[in-house]
Amino acid sequence: MSGSMLQKNNIPSISSLLDQDPTRTTQMVIESGDWRADFSGTPIERANWQRWFEVDCVQPLADAVDALFSGQIVNPSEQQPALHMALRAADPSTFKLDADQSQDMLATRKEMLEWAGQMFHGARPIRTLLHVGIGGSDLGPRLVADALDTGDSAVQVEWLATVDGRRLERLFAQLDPATTGMVVASKSFGTVETRMQAEAIFDWLKSNLGDRASQHCWAATANPEHAIEFGIPAENIVTFPHWVGGRFSLWSSVGMSAAALIGPDRWQALLEGAAEVDRIIRDQPDTSVAFALARTLHALRGEFDFASLGVVSYEPGLRLLAEYLQQLIMESLGKGVQADGSTLETHTTPLVFGGAGTDLQHSLFQALHQGTDRHPMLLLGAARPQHSFKDFHREQLSHLLAQASALASGVDSDDPQKQAPGNNPVMLMLTPELTATSLGQLLATFEHAVYLLGCLWQ
Repeated sequence: MSGSMLQKNNIPSISSLLDQDPTRTTQMVIESGDWRADFSGTPIERANWQRWFEVDCVQPLADAVDALFSGQIVNPSEQQPALHMALRAADPSTFKLDADQSQDMLATRKEMLEWAGQMFHGARPIRTLLHVGIGGSDLGPRLVADALDTGDSAVQVEWLATVDGRRLERLFAQLDPATTGMVVASKSFGTVETRMQAEAIFDWLKSNLGDRASQHCWAATANPEHAIEFGIPAENIVTFPHWVGGRFSLWSSVGMSAAALIGPDRWQALLEGAAEVDRIIRDQPDTSVAFALARTLHALRGEFDFASLGVVSYEPGLRLLAEYLQQLIMESLGKGVQADGSTLETHTTPLVFGGAGTDLQHSLFQALHQGTDRHPMLLLGAARPQHSFKDFHREQLSHLLAQASALASGVDSDDPQKQAPGNNPVMLMLTPELTATSLGQLLATFEHAVYLLGCLWQ
């Protein structure tokens, strides 16, 4: 749908930009790892886009990346570094950790994968794991489990975040205590919602199994003393460092339930995919999708004053991505003060919403296409399916491409009830196939983009 060069709120017409400069679709693209990201469907002028990749624009963010990877204090409110990348590194000592810390991290990873492997292969009597955690102790592991579960594990996992007595009652009525285990994932081991549910489950196990109940319980925590006081045996506690933020704890023992469901091999591939993105952004930040994504979101929020970000997946394995990103983006960047405590004069986090593409087309897409507000959209998909229903996958891809076009360029019609103005900024991220490796790359990409946005917004 062509139109004037400026539309509502002086936002340049995306359709006109594409018509006047067809090279945008090849020039405003970044390929990194297994992902291709296309930013041509945004109102950003190509000259401005290219300016971001010049040395004077790249260098401040490159310096910030150096500070992150060298273990400097990048979380001033807690006086902590952010070295969660070490949790997925083949050699954690490259992150300025001393030899003992590095060896402890490797030993902990090995211990967690041994537990997860035993459960995955059915070497223990556990057939159902109740994973109790909230926020970062739930969203990341649950996303990974949903995306990569192929049904070949000996265990199933029930994810318990919300304090919901009805759900626990139904589970207790259905499950056999002799084949049920619990993983309590909590950095502090003091989160109220987590403790309430963990105590109820532990009581249920003890009422049925007696003293054997504790052997059905594990903890992933940075506070092992509290886990021991709770009643979990020391040998069933897998720790992680205090400087690991909850939003980034997926890569630690918090991921044990997900690893039990997808298996140690896929978990290791997930770590390797994330570590590959770490290497890319560490060596040359401006070649990473994270760099381009951060710069684009910075422009959409600050320059164009868009207050929202829709994250919509046409790869069903990523249907929980928006929920995960709500916490990663909005909790990380949801402050109105700078790092030094002074008041911010600029906008920060957008409101993140989204879910599975074809589901949302039957709910909120009406407002996106024909409502009075415009919303930036990030659409994700995979070229090849994870399953044998190829016609299902072709349907998903056809919807992705059609919606991307309609959201950005609009739909012309003589009937005003069927006309869509378009000019919703659209970013596309595509991968050949959703695998453990490409998922690890994707999640690490978002982590680094959020860090870079934090640097841009102070």
